[in-house]
Amino acid sequence: MSRYNPLDPEELREPTVGSKAGRERKSDDESPNVGRVGSNASEQSDSRGRTDGKRNKEPRPRQQHRGRDHTYRLRESEIRTLAEIGSFRAIRTKDLVEFQYRGDKRQADQDIRNLKAQGLIKQKTLPGTEKEPLLTLSREAREFLDRNRPQDVPRDQALYHGFVKPREARHDAEVYRLYQKVANDIESEGGTKLRIVLDFELKKNVYRDVAKLKDLPPGQQSEERERIAQEHGLKVVNGKIPLPDLRIEYETRDHEQGRIDLELATQDYRETGLAEKSKAGFSIYAPGNEADRLRAALKDPELTREILSL
Repeated sequence: MSRYNPLDPEELREPTVGSKAGRERKSDDESPNVGRVGSNASEQSDSRGRTDGKRNKEPRPRQQHRGRDHTYRLRESEIRTLAEIGSFRAIRTKDLVEFQYRGDKRQADQDIRNLKAQGLIKQKTLPGTEKEPLLTLSREAREFLDRNRPQDVPRDQALYHGFVKPREARHDAEVYRLYQKVANDIESEGGTKLRIVLDFELKKNVYRDVAKLKDLPPGQQSEERERIAQEHGLKVVNGKIPLPDLRIEYETRDHEQGRIDLELATQDYRETGLAEKSKAGFSIYAPGNEADRLRAALKDPELTREILSL
């Protein structure tokens, strides 16, 4: 389920998100070796910056890249990996190998070791039954990306660093797999320029606007809440503005702006909460091992049909 209760100001946490000012500190021309089309890129990559390691058996030598206070020796694939992890906050190591490196564990291991050795990523195994380690950025890595953002990573793409609570970190990792599935569908239909919007970013923006309504009469608050929801591409359901776990914004084949709001459901979901997400227009997915149990627990057959397997 969404990690944050709609419009709860206590759950807003600013420090882990890269600042817009930092993202604009350097122009594209000041980082000529990072993700520039037609440059001497050290690895081939696809439209989402994934390294085709199987086509590049021997990656080219690392080059020096300046951060704010340090100089790092990095390959382009390593910079792209930093941006990938930062966009989702936490990613399972095995998922990074599968999607970002297209199954090339050898190159992934080399890159991860180098990034860890230079203090740019952190690894952690969460308590519980799952022992697959997760990766997140260090603060230094996020600051490095402020100056060295790959060209194909949108300028307004929020980047995060640091682990959060174990349950939320696991959720971030599941959202990454959800994104991969839906992003492939978008691209197969001609979609490009994908941007990732996590629920934290949406909540921060929506709450900023809703907080201004507290001194208005109740009737006017309701009208303004509807307006705010529409401005953010959302809906009011039962007096609240439900937020998706993930929004993907993209450019369609016809060069129009598109978006899809996604919810990652688990067997812990209550039917009323799931119904609100459905009324809000979200596409609802559940992990394959939980989808059948979740459908069996629901009494509404129409709602059951809307649960898609991840």
